[in-house]
Amino acid sequence: MQRLLRRSVVAVAILLTSAVGITDGIPRPSEHPDAAVVPLLDPAAMPESAIPVARAAMTSRSAPSLRFPYVPEPEYITSPTNYWAGRDGASIDYIVIHYTDISYARTLRAFSNLASDVSAHYVIRGDGHIAQIVAEGDTAWHSGNAWYNRHSIGIELELDRVTNPVFTTEQYYAGASLVCAISARQDVPLDRDHVIGHNEVPGTTHTDPGPTWDWPHFMWLTSLCAPPTSATVHASFVSETPYPEITADDKALVSVVLRNTGSTAWRKGTDQEARLGIPGTSPDLAFLADNWPAPERPAIQQEDIVPPGGTATFSFRVKGAVPGVFVVPLRGVVDGGAWMDDMGMFTVVTVR
Repeated sequence: MQRLLRRSVVAVAILLTSAVGITDGIPRPSEHPDAAVVPLLDPAAMPESAIPVARAAMTSRSAPSLRFPYVPEPEYITSPTNYWAGRDGASIDYIVIHYTDISYARTLRAFSNLASDVSAHYVIRGDGHIAQIVAEGDTAWHSGNAWYNRHSIGIELELDRVTNPVFTTEQYYAGASLVCAISARQDVPLDRDHVIGHNEVPGTTHTDPGPTWDWPHFMWLTSLCAPPTSATVHASFVSETPYPEITADDKALVSVVLRNTGSTAWRKGTDQEARLGIPGTSPDLAFLADNWPAPERPAIQQEDIVPPGGTATFSFRVKGAVPGVFVVPLRGVVDGGAWMDDMGMFTVVTVR
């Protein structure tokens, strides 16, 4: 009898193992294409307050292939309440960073509950997923200051003792990419005067995003994706090699060093690549060119990334095509973005 009982137990165990699909000790749903997954919880039998907010399916950004910058694609989860339609003519001048102090799911419920009296335009989950709660053209209730609410966009980052106890790499990347996108749409300067924490709103009693938020790292990340515009593209002169003097059919190297004094990084091979151009994009001096990137662009930056405050070297060769003295005006430019400051730079090529 005992032997028969043991055989029955083993048979049941094998049957259960096959049904659940256990592999390497990890229970998984059956891989049979016709298998149905039975929910453990029935939402219809649960009170509304207890229903978990579903997380959107997405590719994990924690994989080694994580690339930054990227284009943020928020999931639009509109709030039926807790915002004012429009901005009463106010311009958008600030981006305010917060942390939730509760889970992502509880935050979404709170932002749709009139009794909470609070909302934000965006919420960034611990894994970097972005939810948009209020349209940028409307006024969210996030800063505790009506004037700042009218003039700002609020971003909440999930920070919760259970679901996300520390700010993650994914949140920094998602937050920086989102701030860059907002800056491009709303023309908000990407500096610490305009990208601020809730604790910096006048009259606030809040301390978020708190001491664990790494502002220098975050602002450095925003420089890597900041849109190159006349507001973000700036440079100052550092040095230049002596004016070249060559004979006919000879060649010489010219190098110019510029400092990035703007708020967008210069990134080689991207839309933020810095070049040394001829003002007015005139090709009239192309006869001096020796393998320039373009007739009116003598050089591109040598470094892969030049962050704000860093220096870039631009080197190009000229050739002695015809005798004479030729003044070559020079000015930094991010093509498709903006010209850098006009510092009256030039080199003089003398061909004997």
